[in-house]
Amino acid sequence: MKWRVPDGLMFTAYALPLFSFPLSTAGAGISVGLLLVLYAVSGHWREWRQIFARPWAIPLALLIGWTLLGLLWTTDMFFGMKVVEATSYGILAFIGATLPWNVRWIKLLIRLFLSGLLINEFLAVMMTWGVFPWKNTGGMNYTGFCGHIFLSLAIAHALLWLTWDFRQQWNFPRWVNVLIGLLLFAQLLVIHGRSGQLLLVILLPIAIWMLYPGRWRYWMATAFSLAVVGVFAMPSIRSYFILGIHGLLNFNLSHAAIYSSWGIRLLAMIGGVMMFFAHPFFGVGTGDFYSAILKMQAAHQIPATPGFIMNTAANSYISEAASLGIVGLGLFLWFLWSLGREMWRSRDLPQNWFALTYFSIYLIGGFFDGLSWGYADAITIALMAGLPLYQRSVIEPSGLSAP
Repeated sequence: MKWRVPDGLMFTAYALPLFSFPLSTAGAGISVGLLLVLYAVSGHWREWRQIFARPWAIPLALLIGWTLLGLLWTTDMFFGMKVVEATSYGILAFIGATLPWNVRWIKLLIRLFLSGLLINEFLAVMMTWGVFPWKNTGGMNYTGFCGHIFLSLAIAHALLWLTWDFRQQWNFPRWVNVLIGLLLFAQLLVIHGRSGQLLLVILLPIAIWMLYPGRWRYWMATAFSLAVVGVFAMPSIRSYFILGIHGLLNFNLSHAAIYSSWGIRLLAMIGGVMMFFAHPFFGVGTGDFYSAILKMQAAHQIPATPGFIMNTAANSYISEAASLGIVGLGLFLWFLWSLGREMWRSRDLPQNWFALTYFSIYLIGGFFDGLSWGYADAITIALMAGLPLYQRSVIEPSGLSAP
């Protein structure tokens, strides 16, 4: 029996994880399962040859294979399977590469992404004000059902996208983009998400310079500069950043002065580098980072961190190098280079700009967070890779007014 899965259902399933992440981790997992089931019965997998037209396909396939192979020399199969699971979400990129994309479905994906963030923000406000009985994740006000670090990264991604659409008015009228941007920016200010706040400060000026020519460029840059000054004038945000800088400047490995957000991260990075130099070619094994850290702490090579499970290096690149050696790091960098190059070449396309802004967050954020093994980030980078980054036909003039 041959099944016919409507394109609307297929592409909704593809976008559903992006909608679900701010609202429910379980919901995102169910969405991925639904996508896999619908894809299996849709018959789109018959277009598998299209996968190898994408420059990132071979390095991604090899990275998945090498991560699986790394289980042979791990001592921690539990965490090893978690790393394999995160890397194997790359299969979603292969799925996207075989789908029949057009303007309508790209707009649907971006709208669902923004809708998930806005619904979570509404719920977060109602929960913080006591209107709804549920609690914010981690007890942090205005985060809703989403962890504060991922939420700050997702909001930064949305604001970078809205910067493009404010100029093009491709997905929404300008006033809608402004309204959504103000709502999300307000939430970013009140959550303790330094990762997203810092990345927005770094990336938004670059985006403005790329998108806005002539006097627009200077007006936008001036408005952004005033906004940054105003933000850091707020005592709560200023004190939160000063606390982070204080922890960074006062980090002392020998005195075990590590119990701050940056202290823990730096300790994890140092441990990861030590692992890499001890096992440079093949690494300690897939998922063996935590076991190796415990051995180093038992040998007093680095301070102990009782009660803290350090299962990544708080750095995507060091994590890959420590666990999978120079081979794993090389494959990871090859994948990122191939994907970034594809996005950059046609960065004027809406799907490319949407993917490129997330890719920039993933690339830079990976220096101070282990995004490559994060559940939401591993799925998101795969979904971004699966977009039709090489197809100019999806934004031909005749398609600009598509619903």
